[in-house]
Amino acid sequence: MSELQIGLIILGAAVVALVFGFNMFQEWRFRKRTRQAFARSHDDVLLNVPKNNVRDGARHDRMEPVLLDGAPTPDVFDDEPFEPEIPEDTRLNIPPPVERPVPQPAPMPAAPTPAPAQAHTLPRDEEEPAPLESADHQALVIALLDPSLDFIAEVVFHEPHELAAMPRFNVGKRTHILGRTEKGLWKPAEALPGTRYKQINIGMQMVDRSGSVSEQELAVFCQQVSHFAEEHDAAVSFPQRQQKLVAARELDRFCADVDVLIGINVVPRIPVEGTRLRSFAEAAGLQLEPDGAFHYLADSGNTLYSLMAADQMPFTFHTLLDKSFPALTLLFDVPRVAGGVEVFDRAVQFAKQLAMEFDAQLVDDNRRVLTDVGLARIRDQLVHIYGSMDDRGIAPGSVAALRLFA
Repeated sequence: MSELQIGLIILGAAVVALVFGFNMFQEWRFRKRTRQAFARSHDDVLLNVPKNNVRDGARHDRMEPVLLDGAPTPDVFDDEPFEPEIPEDTRLNIPPPVERPVPQPAPMPAAPTPAPAQAHTLPRDEEEPAPLESADHQALVIALLDPSLDFIAEVVFHEPHELAAMPRFNVGKRTHILGRTEKGLWKPAEALPGTRYKQINIGMQMVDRSGSVSEQELAVFCQQVSHFAEEHDAAVSFPQRQQKLVAARELDRFCADVDVLIGINVVPRIPVEGTRLRSFAEAAGLQLEPDGAFHYLADSGNTLYSLMAADQMPFTFHTLLDKSFPALTLLFDVPRVAGGVEVFDRAVQFAKQLAMEFDAQLVDDNRRVLTDVGLARIRDQLVHIYGSMDDRGIAPGSVAALRLFA
């Protein structure tokens, strides 16, 4: 065997080892990300608890649909207790915040060719405003910072000011910056050559799934904004801190009462082959996302419900090809779903189709069967939760809900 052949064999082995190692790394990364996104501790009831405690600065597992019908039903299929894996880390590791969609200015339409007999030019003072200058667009931009959700600092420059770089703030909450140009138009602030700002508003979100902003966090944010204003010889003003802190804590208490993640476990008699599962999920309109779960998406791109392995092993093209899954979990993130109860009905219907296709039963984490009566009770509780959100002015699945429950 020549040295060239030996070298090619070694090179081929190294490539195979590298591909295998990369796949293992991808599985580990997906597993870690999935644990962070969906891990929450729970009691033995779904909604009959004073609080869902998925906030308040501590990580908890999802609230499972567990029935309250008195005597527990027998375990299904075998004597082994069904115990989905729960991460050891109980601190809240929030995934990257869900960013509020930023409306982009529509491109200027090409001027239509006027008909010879009907050509008409508006006087300059009657011309329609450009999309960036329209009142509707300006209202959408200004709404990117919400006084009910954000602590907004106003920085006013003495002269129109071009920023070489946008300020960065070392705080634990999401921040967003809007700028008012020298023409008086509001836009998401960017450090662009030739763009000069008369004012920038810097907002820090006060509440998310990690809890409400603390007094210390707010003080640090104000110090950093003040330092930025001093560097640029600008005036800065803040809202009343204590009022905002009280409002944030009250909003967080409300969010804790409605922050529920429902998980319905699908336990087949024999493990489900990954290839069959993928075909069935994709035929039902779900698609595999980078977090290692199948997601059913709305037209907006937001998740309505998702399907993952009960042991939290991420679905990848590799695992779906080679592995079988002893149990599945359908997840429904209550406050983040627009369409609410109707979407829950669709999710339950999909779970029943899964059970029929793979000869499975729908059970809770204690292995008790989920009956139609129990699912109907959960549905009634969801009606109450969504009513509370509507009364509060936070529509399920709205931009405000996506920000608060991220």
